[in-house]
Amino acid sequence: MPKEHIRKRGKRKTKASDEPPLQPTTHVSEPEPSVSTGIHPARAAMLAGQSIPVQAHSSPQDAQLEDSEREGKDENQWIRGPRVESEFPFGVLDPDVKAYFKSIEEQIKDWEGVSSAGEEREDRQNFLSSVLSELRGHELSAATDPETSIILERLMPSLSDWGRRVIGDSFGDKWEELIRHRFGSHVVQTWMTLAADTLDRESKGIWPPQQAKQDPMAGRLPTMTSLFSSIISILLPAIHRLISSPYASPPLRLLLLILTPRRILPALGTERSENEGLIRSKKSDKWRKNQDVKGKSILGDDQSTAQSSNRALPEDLRLYRKEIRQALMEGLGEAEWKAMGVDAVGSPTVQLILEFEVDEGDAEKQGSLFDILTEGIVTQICSNDQSVFEARPYLLSLIMTQTGTRLSECILSLAPQKVFDAIWSTYFEGKLGKLAGHPYANFVVAKGVSRLQLGKIEKLIEEVLGNSGGRGLIKAARTSVVQALVDRSLVLTDSQRAVFDLIKSCLELPHDKHAFLVPCLMVLKTFPMYQSILTGEKATSPEPAEGNMEDDDVQAEASFAAAARLSAWQNRRSAKPKDDLAPNMQGCLILQAMVGMEQVNEILLESLLSLPIDSIIAYAKSPIASHLLDKVFLERSVPPKYKKKMMMMFMKSYKELVEDRLGSRVMDTIWEQADGYMKEKIARSLIPFVTELGGSQYGKFFIRRADIVLLNRRPDEWREKVLSVRHHFAHQKEASTPFVGLRDDITKRKKEKHEKDEIDELFDSVDTRKKRRIQN
Repeated sequence: MPKEHIRKRGKRKTKASDEPPLQPTTHVSEPEPSVSTGIHPARAAMLAGQSIPVQAHSSPQDAQLEDSEREGKDENQWIRGPRVESEFPFGVLDPDVKAYFKSIEEQIKDWEGVSSAGEEREDRQNFLSSVLSELRGHELSAATDPETSIILERLMPSLSDWGRRVIGDSFGDKWEELIRHRFGSHVVQTWMTLAADTLDRESKGIWPPQQAKQDPMAGRLPTMTSLFSSIISILLPAIHRLISSPYASPPLRLLLLILTPRRILPALGTERSENEGLIRSKKSDKWRKNQDVKGKSILGDDQSTAQSSNRALPEDLRLYRKEIRQALMEGLGEAEWKAMGVDAVGSPTVQLILEFEVDEGDAEKQGSLFDILTEGIVTQICSNDQSVFEARPYLLSLIMTQTGTRLSECILSLAPQKVFDAIWSTYFEGKLGKLAGHPYANFVVAKGVSRLQLGKIEKLIEEVLGNSGGRGLIKAARTSVVQALVDRSLVLTDSQRAVFDLIKSCLELPHDKHAFLVPCLMVLKTFPMYQSILTGEKATSPEPAEGNMEDDDVQAEASFAAAARLSAWQNRRSAKPKDDLAPNMQGCLILQAMVGMEQVNEILLESLLSLPIDSIIAYAKSPIASHLLDKVFLERSVPPKYKKKMMMMFMKSYKELVEDRLGSRVMDTIWEQADGYMKEKIARSLIPFVTELGGSQYGKFFIRRADIVLLNRRPDEWREKVLSVRHHFAHQKEASTPFVGLRDDITKRKKEKHEKDEIDELFDSVDTRKKRRIQN
């Protein structure tokens, strides 16, 4: 090989070193940090509420000159200035104070709702005083901090009326900024809920001890009534803008509820309560549940009146609710009200305003919110216009959309009777067959059914039967209209037979197959589908969709199906294999309501009794179906003979019932409703299993309650104790008791005479000999 072809060792040169770097052909405007604060100029302008500056394009030569000029500047210019952001409108909380609050959070969690007395209570009061002293001066920054705001919420229930007033006074005139804030709005909600108790006591003339010790020269702490007056005066000018804010709207809705006397307020803890959906969203409830917010005092002396319907309101605040409503009506136009009605944030507010209009008697006036949302129906009624009402697109959109159904239900439930009749005849009659099976409109129809009279209920049933006999309601599991009809028939008893015929038609149940009523409705399957599942045959194909279905219905069905798929995807990890014949909640609720239908409940009860005992025991062990059995035993309209038959069916299975977690609850219901004879019969059937049930997790409680051991040993005492029944010979035994005691005394004396020792007998014999000698 030639020498020049031999590869020499050495480091290879990279291609990058050979090729010169490419220069950009066009200038790229890159973001530049601010020289003074270290924040980009666009962000600094946005935080300051100014317009965003537009950077002028410069040539590469100018950029090089600017870079050379910056090199000579101070090296410390990269340090950021003071942090002022919208997330911290009152400044960043002091790190030491923040660390202190985080350190005491676990202690507050341990003491929440736990009672205290003596020295322990005094220790907790001292702890509370030290925490409040650390909080002083940092109330606003602590309320808007993402970590300390929840700690402040935990602390507030422990404050007295005086402490709540101090906190409210420390917020000053910053209420608008607070309720706009993501975390501050929740602190305001908690404070307002607790302040309602203070307002109730102030209206009754109950004041804290510090009220009489105030020094007028040093200043007086505002009362809670004056604090609320100042809050309303601060928020009133901007309330029409705040009401649609996602953070400010819930505190304002709570304020409206507080200004309504005798109105129950939402609970502070994780438990659900009335009006909860009007204030907090599901997302907020879930977050508070994860944080384990109990809303209890660390002193353990909660005496809240917020959950009471007797909550009072000071006279000075009674007119503010109407003033707020008038300010909203003046500040918002018709288009804005309609937009709020279909908005997830604004819809609860609209529902509250509608309720207040009805309370104050303004619902039937022209220009009212009812008139705006019904698009002139109230005006047409007030003007005595006899023309036919025309359907308008807005109310139709409310009925057909997911966010609008809540407002539609509110309108139907609160509307005056004339307005309701006009809405029902215009928007519902003639379309009920399709609306009853609509994924969203069926809930609106169900709400309207609760106000219908007998004639309109019969028309509704005819329309539903005209739409494929109503079997689509069962196949699609949209039973809210059927449930509402059953509930309404309990009031209008003359409609019970027609409602029952509708249910049979929906189930496709033949007239001679009434025995399958309970099993078909319990699993929410039509009779042919139920039979096909039992036999293992292929189910009949579902009914094809109507060719003339409107686009709105197609879109609604598509969105509903998409939501169902999303929910299934989210719950895929916890999904369990589906049982086609498992009890269904909707079907069980209908059955429970049908038990109270006096005219037709015997058919249902006969169907239930015709089931094999294994099926009924399976119902008793089900968390869903067990409620049907409870309803059968507790409902007054059920004839007593059916209750006794049901009890006798369980006679050989009470042991299995008692040992189950849910079956034992059904057993308790049976025991409460059984008479004395049946109780003894049930108890005697369990005597052979006393030992086994004594070791059962659930059976041992019933053994103690029924006192089976006493029945086995002393039946008479068991009857007196458990049944409060005395034996018919008991009075004779009591009467003969003294004579028995007298005989015992006589016998005892005779025994004492005969029972003598040997010495006594010896001396007795000596005495008798002496007597004989003397006589001789």
